Amino acid sequence: MMREQLSPHVQAMEMLNRHGMLGPPVPVDELAKLEGAEVVRVKSKGGESGFILRDNGAVIIGVNSGTSRRRQRFTIAHELGHLLMHEGRLIIDHSVRVNYRDDVASMATDNEEIQANAFAAALLMPEEWVRGASTRILSSTPQSREELITSLVREFDVSLEAMGFRLINLGILSA
Repeated sequence: MMREQLSPHVQAMEMLNRHGMLGPPVPVDELAKLEGAEVVRVKSKGGESGFILRDNGAVIIGVNSGTSRRRQRFTIAHELGHLLMHEGRLIIDHSVRVNYRDDVASMATDNEEIQANAFAAALLMPEEWVRGASTRILSSTPQSREELITSLVREFDVSLEAMGFRLINLGILSA
């Protein structure tokens, strides 16, 4: 099931297409279920946002319920990226594998975390959808940078930070 050879963008688009997702917001909880993962929300006192646990075919995506709903959506998408692209680290015995998402995940220091973040961004905010929505919004009424981002945040149900980075990474806005 691990397909590291394909880019995170391509794998995200394949998942959306495989499940007939045609526009925002992406129902990420439903996608997780369709991909065979159970999403479990538990409040964590630590800095982790979530994890994915694989044990003999069972897949659990754990999400810190103490984070915002939009952060939880990104975390689930991030963990789906790990599910498709990374085997995870062995724990407990030789069959249980896990990946954690914590504050380090967003710092772009670990290649697997960078890939999972890129997958999550492409899954929740596909380039074609973001470009189309941006064009539609900007052509209907002149918008400030902040108004554009806020409109897209509502439409895609993601955080201001995630959408801001996505628009910069796609070259729609400059840093």
